[in-house]
Amino acid sequence: MLFLLLGCTKEAVKSKSSISFGPELPVTISGLTTAAMEPFISPDGNTLFFNNLNDGINTQLFYATRVDEQHFVFVGALSGANQPASPRLDAVADLDGQGNFYWTSTRDYPAELDNLFRGDFSAGVLSNLERVHGNFNKNTPGWLVMDHGISADGQFLYFNNARFDDAHCIGPCETEIGLAQKVNATTFNRVANSEVLLAQVNQTQYINYAPCISADQRELYFTRYLKGSLPSVPLFEVCVALRGSTQEAFAAPKVLFSDAQFIEAPSLTADGQVMYYHKKVGDVYRIMMRKRQ
Repeated sequence: MLFLLLGCTKEAVKSKSSISFGPELPVTISGLTTAAMEPFISPDGNTLFFNNLNDGINTQLFYATRVDEQHFVFVGALSGANQPASPRLDAVADLDGQGNFYWTSTRDYPAELDNLFRGDFSAGVLSNLERVHGNFNKNTPGWLVMDHGISADGQFLYFNNARFDDAHCIGPCETEIGLAQKVNATTFNRVANSEVLLAQVNQTQYINYAPCISADQRELYFTRYLKGSLPSVPLFEVCVALRGSTQEAFAAPKVLFSDAQFIEAPSLTADGQVMYYHKKVGDVYRIMMRKRQ
């Protein structure tokens, strides 16, 4: 359980307040001919997971292996993760340091409302697939776990609940980023002070989503745009919120960079030195990267 402590480590937060990333660099995935979205770099840095176009019709998970930080070689679909037939949505890869792989899937929705899944990852194959349960799920039609970020030790899930209503909203109508703690392999429950810890992240004028937590859990990266700004061209912002220790609430977020070209879904290397994300380039979504300065 996390408990909130106030005023103890302001200097630690201040020491990180100068976080910035350098210029945008394109990532080459040799052999890939489709769109690439929602990147996730594995804890060892050797595997780049991603999904193709997130249209909810033929969305699948894929992976590529590292040549260097800016160059990967496409391998193919992630075996075991993807539904066999369309319409399908298997997306948003996540992997902890123990090989527990998490992803979002709409299979059997809304008959089954818990839409976060896990499996054991090894050598490009997922096995022992299971739904992830717990009270972080809204268990209400229209609400989905859209995005998530697992801590390196696998004990904490930074989840993103999003409410969809196509009759009244384009994209999510509202979102919430929260924190849940592992109970067992298939269950996470909200920490008691989740809302307090993330109060300054969940600014209600924004759609906040795509959380990514640093290895020390003191840097929370996410994407946001102003609520109601779709279908016009909104400004997408990649932000970071900091805290001095894992017992503290996150401070107000800082915008790292912004763009109208759908920059989304930051993923950080284990050492915190490289960030991957996707961006719309022309009519195609591509993976980009920036180096920490």
